[in-house]
Amino acid sequence: MKVDISALKNKLTSNTIMIVGSAPGFPHGMIDDIEALSQIALEHDIPLHVDACLGGYILPWMKELGCPIPDFDFVVPGVTSISVDTHKYGFAPKGSSVLLFRSAEIRHHMYFVATEWPGGIYPSPTMQGSRPGGLIAGAWAALLYNGKKGYRRAAQQIIECQKAIKQGLKNNPDIKLIGDSVTPVIAWTTTTVDIYSVSDYMGKKKWHLNVLHKPPSMHICITLRTVGRENELLKDLEDAISEAKRNPNVKGGNAPVYGMAASLPDRSLVKEMIWSYLDTLLDT
Repeated sequence: MKVDISALKNKLTSNTIMIVGSAPGFPHGMIDDIEALSQIALEHDIPLHVDACLGGYILPWMKELGCPIPDFDFVVPGVTSISVDTHKYGFAPKGSSVLLFRSAEIRHHMYFVATEWPGGIYPSPTMQGSRPGGLIAGAWAALLYNGKKGYRRAAQQIIECQKAIKQGLKNNPDIKLIGDSVTPVIAWTTTTVDIYSVSDYMGKKKWHLNVLHKPPSMHICITLRTVGRENELLKDLEDAISEAKRNPNVKGGNAPVYGMAASLPDRSLVKEMIWSYLDTLLDT
């Protein structure tokens, strides 16, 4: 569930403007081989961006605490930019994020400056002209409040929770892990029942887990709210699987939506369906 290095090499052309890797990827929690991507980027003189929106504010602490987290940041020479969401494991208000650049020279490509506008010289450090100051202040306050000790303490609790949940999933004969995640995101599928039916039953137990497809699966993104509820999650998952076994023909909620979407060979139809759904939301 990581980027296919060979396939990526074959896709490179003279029109390629950037290579992107994830740390980690949202669906399965796997960290792409950033060092391999770096070698390719340097060889072809192509910028390499690392999407660390999810992991940027926890993976460094996990690595510091002994987890086998591979290098993914500017320590890797080919990495030119990194995106990090402060509103995730930075515990800042939702909507705040950070874009980091290896050098000021690269950062200059983000700037917009209009020198001939009748209204005067108009500079903006980003594509956005107006930005919410409240979110910026909230993010800064969250960083100061938590500090290194706070983020390290949170990472330690999440590590212990991740290990317990992952081992419990491994011990369940009805479950197969997707990949071997060392991050707070763990994905799995079921080998004996429909995974989407299991997701529906988990929803009834007030667990809001993300359903995935390609392959059909689900995941949990472990946060501080999960800490201490590991046994409850695993027990509820066992009960949900048992319920799905007793009612194999019951479909509802996410099951038919994801089942149908995954089975359609023409992916453009899926996009049109989503457009219609969004139109309905905006038109009401």
